[in-house]
Amino acid sequence: MSVDTKERSVALIAGNPESLSGIRNESVAIAIWKRVPPLCLSELKLDGISDLCFTAAIGELAAALNVALEDAGHQRDGARDILHADILSLADRFARIMQTKFVEIRLEHVTTNACKKFHTDYVTARLITTYIGQGTQWLDEDQPADCDCGDPHNIQQMRTGDVALFKGRLWSTCAAIHRSPPIEGTGEERLVLVINPGRSDGGNDDDR
Repeated sequence: MSVDTKERSVALIAGNPESLSGIRNESVAIAIWKRVPPLCLSELKLDGISDLCFTAAIGELAAALNVALEDAGHQRDGARDILHADILSLADRFARIMQTKFVEIRLEHVTTNACKKFHTDYVTARLITTYIGQGTQWLDEDQPADCDCGDPHNIQQMRTGDVALFKGRLWSTCAAIHRSPPIEGTGEERLVLVINPGRSDGGNDDDR
């Protein structure tokens, strides 16, 4: 049964990766897997790295990701190997849930207040996890999309390492409302992974 987009949407939160499949429930806007960040990723060196963004078929992702990490300046060490393996695992799970053969991978070093307004994304669904720094913030009930909501009382926040699937506007119901936590001027930094369906399967946008 479809759910009116004006109804209160549901956040499904659990301590296992299978919880992410709950995004296919029409009343669920956000599915969150609460997990401990992969070991050693806190040792990743962020100085001098560049953001990476590319689209690849799942079967070709391992090789493409190796090249992208190298080009972005990530040092070859144990932490990068774990990062590579985790991105591949999450991309494979995302592709199976979304039934897509292509994924867009974005790994971004964030130090500003980009995307600080609460908004919905122009995608079917998007996977987000933060490896270093504060996690993405989201609202647990409907608010006007792309509004400057200030600091509503119902702000929730993902922990470092948590993985979430956020429904976007191209899904039929319940787009998730979220934002990147404001950190500009604090000296904080974030390393954020975003996985979207490949361009031919639903487009992409920015915002974390």
